[in-house]
Amino acid sequence: MIASIKKWFHAARPYSFFVSMATVVMSAAIAFSEGYVNWLPALLCLLFAVLAQATSNLVNDYADFKTGSDNENSLGKDRKLVSGEISPKEMLRAITISATLCLLVGLPLIYWGGWILLPFGLIIIAAAFCYSLGPLPLSYNALGDVAVILFFGIVPVTFTYYILTKSIDLEIIAAGLAMGLVVDELLIVNNIRDEEEDKLHNKVTTVGLFGKRFMTTVFLLNPLIACALGFYFLRDICDYKVWAIAVIPFIVYSLSVFIKLKKYQGRQLNELLGKSSLESLIFAATICVVTIISNVLI
Repeated sequence: MIASIKKWFHAARPYSFFVSMATVVMSAAIAFSEGYVNWLPALLCLLFAVLAQATSNLVNDYADFKTGSDNENSLGKDRKLVSGEISPKEMLRAITISATLCLLVGLPLIYWGGWILLPFGLIIIAAAFCYSLGPLPLSYNALGDVAVILFFGIVPVTFTYYILTKSIDLEIIAAGLAMGLVVDELLIVNNIRDEEEDKLHNKVTTVGLFGKRFMTTVFLLNPLIACALGFYFLRDICDYKVWAIAVIPFIVYSLSVFIKLKKYQGRQLNELLGKSSLESLIFAATICVVTIISNVLI
């Protein structure tokens, strides 16, 4: 029983949950700082985001196995279909369960956000499948980074904020873009690790398209651009000096991961998957601290 739970836990790639959690935490912190405190829909948004992330991860495992992108020589350590620990039939059943739970958790949010959430929720769940499957899988056609920034940044941040405040503005969209750029760090590490393997199976990523050096530079710039955007979307919440000081630990951490990315190769990069995922949670935590400090000072 324990072994089975552990198997599925790793198949869902829990290190990536920092990403989905961070988007909701950041958005809720901004909404709460503006006086919109409602814990129940915020928690449902958090659970929905994690389930959508888990569904996407399971679908990705299944798609890479079916296309041959994953094999016994793959560098990834959580490919459960290739290892034989999970059968394709079991994986399809798990994907169905995960997607269904995601939908069931999302439905109550209609009470707070209205019926307009239903089509967008279905689009988010569909995106979890289209990322790796379908006639034009996004991650196989150099659109993975765009999908990540949109569906793991702008969309969850914006809609969490909308559910809590009943409004959307340019500041929250900018916040979603900032988080999307930070979340993209995880995908860049993954694609750099799998560069040679992806080429063999005609999987086109931005690393394959623009090269490792270029995307390593993007990896460096993403968190810096996110910090710069913070001066805009937090302008009505905190003084720019507060943000400039608060964001220093995040920048230091991001630079430390960047330095390791330049040094590491092959399986060593597996270590950076969790570290790059953690960047998004640190960014969200920084915004939480800033909003708390600002409310105390006010």
